Amino acid sequence: MLFLVLFVNAQKKKVKERDLDGVWKLIIKIDKEEVVDELDDEDNIFAKIIAKSVVGIVDDVLNEIDIRFEFKSNNRLKVTINAFGEEEVEYSAWKINSKGQLILEDVDSFDSEKDYWLFEGDILVAYDNDDDDPSENIYLVNMD
Repeated sequence: MLFLVLFVNAQKKKVKERDLDGVWKLIIKIDKEEVVDELDDEDNIFAKIIAKSVVGIVDDVLNEIDIRFEFKSNNRLKVTINAFGEEEVEYSAWKINSKGQLILEDVDSFDSEKDYWLFEGDILVAYDNDDDDPSENIYLVNMD
């Protein structure tokens, strides 16, 4: 168990301002297989049908949404949202705390109030402040 904890912590890397250059794409993944596996335990056939349909719809919607982050000087954050052929640009702020965690302020279309970000390899992974667990489904990829 100790080896596993040491290995996981070794994979995390503090964020440095110079590492944020470029445009970053927000990736949100839904693990369909995991949802289907959980549904297999459901006794109600209608609940299974509805849940599988909802997962398919959510996945289709996520494919139509493109959210990009650009970390500007003076801790300004440019957030560009392309959804269903419409583009919206919002501005917020970012900071790196004393632990090397990237903190993003909320914008209208993205709530990161309880999250911080750390590098895992070359991607930025969202962590939940409540339990310090990394998200397997939400991360940022540098597009440059």
